Amino acid sequence: MTQPTPADNLRVIVRTALHDKHISQAEAARQLGLSAKHMSHMLTGKAPLTLDWAEQILALCGKRLTIRAVAARQPRRMAKEART
Repeated sequence: MTQPTPADNLRVIVRTALHDKHISQAEAARQLGLSAKHMSHMLTGKAPLTLDWAEQILALCGKRLTIRAVAARQPRRMAKEART
């Protein structure tokens, strides 16, 4: 079983926001000037969901997209070498 990618997680967040606000994909597409087909493709992974589009879709739902950078975990070997 494969781990979901960050892009997969973003699609889930956007689809959930639309669902929670009772906004159909077709309605969101209409409001954003997209075809319903392209909206569907972005939300299923057949087309890229850019951060710009995700931000615009989430704004329709009254949400804001924020991105946070966090320190990466070092593999144990690298961490041990850094201490010596």
